[in-house]
Amino acid sequence: MIPFLNKNQNLFKSSIEKINQLINQGVKPENIILFGHSFGGAVASEVLKHFANRDVKLGGIVFTSTFSSFHTAIEHFPMPQTKILSILPSFLLKRILKAFDLDFDIADNLQKSQNEKTLIVIINHARDKLIPLPAQLANAIRDDRLLNGNPIKIRDNLFIYGDDPHNSVLDSVTLTEELREMVLSKVTSRTR
Repeated sequence: MIPFLNKNQNLFKSSIEKINQLINQGVKPENIILFGHSFGGAVASEVLKHFANRDVKLGGIVFTSTFSSFHTAIEHFPMPQTKILSILPSFLLKRILKAFDLDFDIADNLQKSQNEKTLIVIINHARDKLIPLPAQLANAIRDDRLLNGNPIKIRDNLFIYGDDPHNSVLDSVTLTEELREMVLSKVTSRTR
């Protein structure tokens, strides 16, 4: 097992505990916005799924530089360490990942989510070398702008400085705009 990486290692336990603590302190769940960058998107997706399965509607989720599923990411990772896995047939790779509890599937979590009206923002960059376009979450659900009642915004036409599109999205004007818009929507909804 990869220690820190699989679902049995309570990868998202601290996030769930912190959100429960906020709710117990009086923060409305619809005012809580999740954020996940790269592999953190898988964690945020599992946290969202946890609360959706308990009929707790969180306010929104922002994904940046996130893959659609771990098996798709492995198939497209540009690293030599994953080449042996990427040559396996897709069904076999999925079984191996499931056996090691590494079967993170963000697109599937979002498609199965019945947590209606949770705003979902996905920011990927077409030139991302770590999570190439075919593995990106934005690419996987591009045609599904309203997923089970959840409004989805996909932003992948970014202007980024530097040569690392994977991490540069964190400094992008697009991310700033989307976060500002989400937070303002939460603040203005409280005054109505």
